[in-house]
Amino acid sequence: MTNDTTTSPSALEITRNLLEAADTDIARFFGYFSEDCTFRMGNNDTIRGSRAIQDWVATYLGAVAGMRHSIVEEWSDGAVTALRVEVTYTMNDGTEFTLPAVTRTRIDDGKVTEYLIFIDPSPVTAGS
Repeated sequence: MTNDTTTSPSALEITRNLLEAADTDIARFFGYFSEDCTFRMGNNDTIRGSRAIQDWVATYLGAVAGMRHSIVEEWSDGAVTALRVEVTYTMNDGTEFTLPAVTRTRIDDGKVTEYLIFIDPSPVTAGS
């Protein structure tokens, strides 16, 4: 009899890793999404499917040279996690600003199946 002591990462750990990847490795960031993931940022339309999400995010981040998430508060219950964050954006022209946001994820079988971002993205889209 073998004793398997490995455990899968929690929804909270996956969500933390997702945000870290958004800041450092966008390809790894997209690797967290399920093929049929649902994504919505602010008042924008809901996007479905990992390829459509990648296309939307590429357009959204067109004027952004980098970003950095700082977790202020976190909550998790089973498959659902919410993080209150401050997102510092560095624009292509070098200006920086920080926006408050809340992200809400649902994790199933180690993949993000729903990703909701509650933020006013207008300062970012104004730079596009």
